[in-house]
Amino acid sequence: MKRVVNTVAFLAIASNFVVAGGDFSAPVEPEVNIPEKEVVVVDDNVKYDGFYAGGALSYLRMNAITESRGHALTLLGGYYFNKYIGLEGRYTRTLTDIDEDTGANINSRSRVLSNLGIYLKPMYNFTTGFSTYGLAGYGKAKAGGLSESGLQWGLGSKYELANGLGIFFDYVNFYNGDNFDGVVAKDAFFSGTTVGATYTF
Repeated sequence: MKRVVNTVAFLAIASNFVVAGGDFSAPVEPEVNIPEKEVVVVDDNVKYDGFYAGGALSYLRMNAITESRGHALTLLGGYYFNKYIGLEGRYTRTLTDIDEDTGANINSRSRVLSNLGIYLKPMYNFTTGFSTYGLAGYGKAKAGGLSESGLQWGLGSKYELANGLGIFFDYVNFYNGDNFDGVVAKDAFFSGTTVGATYTF
């Protein structure tokens, strides 16, 4: 009888312990809702490939014994294979008489400065439409009756607006070396600074 009483007492204590212990399941982590970042879709009408043509105003400088300076017109055309590389041809010619600086005097002369060249045009795009570019190729620079042909290079920046229109600014080195077509001159140079607009078809 005593054993039965002890067993009943033990079961009663055990049942109270289980009830008091409650639910031992693992805690549930609260759900966190992270808002999604809104994606803005830009209507990109910038043209990165195709044929293009343009016009520009240039300022030419040529130094061989004396320094010649003049304002010029540049006509250009080319083809963009993609937004990283293009091929471009240019013709530049002074519009009016040039100024010749002898060091003692500046005289106006009816002398023509011009350049004809074709260039490979690698480009690096910073943002939509805006890029810097290089020019590397071959050309013929002329100053009056003198001329030199050889490698030419340049650097510039351009901004492509919507619907094919673009604007640009660059510097091109037409010639840099000793002498110019037989004229003895140390460190002779011929260069052009240009600002203009293009249209990509």
